[in-house]
Amino acid sequence: MSQNIKPEVNTISYADFNNPAGQTTIQGIRGVSESENVYIAGSLVSSNNLVQGLIYEGTIKGNGNEGKWYNVNFPGSPEATVINTSCYGPNNGPHGTIQLVGSYKISASTGKAPSGNLGFFYEGPVDGSGTWVQVSPNDGNTNNVFVHSVMGGLAVGNYDVDDDKNGYAFLYDIVNKKCTDFKVPDSLTTTLYGIWHNGEDSYTMAGGYTSPKFGKISQAFLVDYNSKTKQTSNLKSFSYKNETVLSIITHFEGITISKEGGYNMPSDWLTVNGEKNGASFVSVSRNSDGSFGEANWIDIDFPDSSVTSANTVYQNNILGIYVVVDSSDTKTVSSFVAKVNIEP
Repeated sequence: MSQNIKPEVNTISYADFNNPAGQTTIQGIRGVSESENVYIAGSLVSSNNLVQGLIYEGTIKGNGNEGKWYNVNFPGSPEATVINTSCYGPNNGPHGTIQLVGSYKISASTGKAPSGNLGFFYEGPVDGSGTWVQVSPNDGNTNNVFVHSVMGGLAVGNYDVDDDKNGYAFLYDIVNKKCTDFKVPDSLTTTLYGIWHNGEDSYTMAGGYTSPKFGKISQAFLVDYNSKTKQTSNLKSFSYKNETVLSIITHFEGITISKEGGYNMPSDWLTVNGEKNGASFVSVSRNSDGSFGEANWIDIDFPDSSVTSANTVYQNNILGIYVVVDSSDTKTVSSFVAKVNIEP
């Protein structure tokens, strides 16, 4: 049974959610085990333009003022200074710890530093004092690595190979520290931004892909994955408003389970004429045979903003960033929470 979205115009409530220390970019969220609190992951741009990893632990209410913010950064060395850390997916680790994935950049004092991002996995206390591990798919022959989401012992992400910007997706086994490539069949590019652990060996993953069949059109997708057999099933493609002709890009930015046994996703999209990009709350139910049903779309548009991006989802809440441009063309970036009113 699919979710029923209230038909009233005013179905969404918006609120700012920022670290008061600087420009905040929210990129991931997960509920804290046995608590009403959440972990929120992102990045913080301070007054000196230093980008640091950011973790929030507390209630999702109160504009970010009712919990505690932590600056966490991949540890550098005398040979390699870390100049940028960005946290994407938080997750509950063992014994009350937190797991984080994301990316970082280094500036080497000797030799040539990588020009792009390096991926990471972290496990330990929420203050960042635990264990940091570099994630290197494709034997390290990569230009950019972004680890987007982690749950149930697996993480997912993307990378480029040298100057090849086609985009490659991978799964990362956090115990064995091994990466496995993933590709939507017959696709040109594949991205993996979200993973949900259904229990035991069952996972559901979300992202996007392009294929020769649809030309320049990029579609979102959901797919089930069995970690024991390494097999996928129930692959289904999605386009904005369920109409391919409306958009040239549709992408799922994350995934969470819904009360009805389906899934909720944050989605970003670009219209076919390239004139408008936007964000949506997307809900998809399971059919009786286990396949995915049609998607319900609710647009997310922060009031008086020029751009709204949906980056992550928790229950019926979409979190992301919005941009406001003033009369002097100055852009201000802020993070938000949008609560979608859903009737069970």
